[in-house]
Amino acid sequence: MTKSNTNLNLFLSYSHIDEEHIEEFIKHIAPLKNILPIEEWYDRKIIPGQDFNSEINKNLYSADIIVLFISANFLASSACLEEKKIALELNKKIGAKVCPIILESCGWLDDPDLCSILALPTDGKPITEFDKPSAAWNNVYGSVKKVAEQGVLMKKIEICEEFSSFLQHTDLLSKAHSQKTAVLLKDIFVHPELSKYDNLKEYEKKINTLELMDKFHHYSKILIAGENQSGKTTLCKQLFIDLFKNNYIPVYLSDKSLNFSGKIENRVLNSFQEQYGTKDIEKYDKSRFVIILDDFHFAQKKEKHLQSLSEYKQIIIIVDDIFNLNFKNEKLIDSFTYFKIEEFSPSLRNELITKWAHLTDTENAQICPNSIYQKIDSSTELVNATLGKMFGNGIMPAHPFFILSVISTYEAFSTPLDQEITSQGYCYQALIYMYLRKHGVKNDEVDTYTAIPETT
Repeated sequence: MTKSNTNLNLFLSYSHIDEEHIEEFIKHIAPLKNILPIEEWYDRKIIPGQDFNSEINKNLYSADIIVLFISANFLASSACLEEKKIALELNKKIGAKVCPIILESCGWLDDPDLCSILALPTDGKPITEFDKPSAAWNNVYGSVKKVAEQGVLMKKIEICEEFSSFLQHTDLLSKAHSQKTAVLLKDIFVHPELSKYDNLKEYEKKINTLELMDKFHHYSKILIAGENQSGKTTLCKQLFIDLFKNNYIPVYLSDKSLNFSGKIENRVLNSFQEQYGTKDIEKYDKSRFVIILDDFHFAQKKEKHLQSLSEYKQIIIIVDDIFNLNFKNEKLIDSFTYFKIEEFSPSLRNELITKWAHLTDTENAQICPNSIYQKIDSSTELVNATLGKMFGNGIMPAHPFFILSVISTYEAFSTPLDQEITSQGYCYQALIYMYLRKHGVKNDEVDTYTAIPETT
């Protein structure tokens, strides 16, 4: 898995009164453009007839580095201040780098946003106060070069093919569809809802994981709980994919068998190498790392591991129960925001069923809309009517795995739920069928008439 665009985009935000400084900047970064795949953009590149605001916003939101040319003119411009605001939001959300260049003496240190950012030239000395302007711009060049080199490194990082396959694998469901040879995560994933809890572990509100990813920079450290087969590992995979697209460097760790024994720092390094194919972890911006600890409830030395990972600002912990974590040092866990995976609502079930119904191996297949609607309706009826009596009764919770296992088994057997076996027995029947399909057993080789003992 690679980034869609490896070029580095520089957005120049300035007051038109200071345009002469923009020309100097572009002239001095010319050597940088010869050695790195970067391209600067500013509003003078807008072609007559194009929508002015649309072009500015398009290039601002796609920028990897945003250069703010700070002067009294900049600070007095509402348009410049709005671009500054957006730049800082993009810095938090997707890691876009913000580089303020102080053009002249002005009140920039009284700006609450700017005063906390390392400004250029060194120590924020204004360009106009240098004896030789060329020395000032050469100082800026050196700093921008370092930022650009780090940006290119982030753009070029790739997820190894083997780990990409793991991220897309759907385990038992991978061979469970009658019209698609291999079902991938991207084919069927639906973002679940999470219940958010406050610091006292009291329910606060529901939040969709799409919204969680959109506001990820607000949370920093996250703890997500889910019952068995609720999709915890699947959610880890999707979070990894979404974070990587948002210019984070997620590192996934899971270790049920060894209970996370050994030094967790070594496991991070080994996982990073396995997932990205490089040992040079120190070359990358540590502020963009997200450590994902799957099935962390199996860890025997939870507190020690979290202390060892304190250098990482962003951590996601996946456990089976948020109310069963007993830490002597409560400060370690107090910084986490608590969530719990919820069962699928009717609307999410419908979204999942619709995705499943549209799956096929045939590219550009001409599918009759009526047949698709009928398939969706019948599957929905099966889930709601036949299994609805089981959801919420402790047998089959409304999680994606159970919903799709029921649909896939019904499609393969072409028979309704066998009323002679219990609902729990039917669940076992579905799981056995998917296991056989995963291991290459064809539908006509499965003895659908094999009796399953009734369980009590």
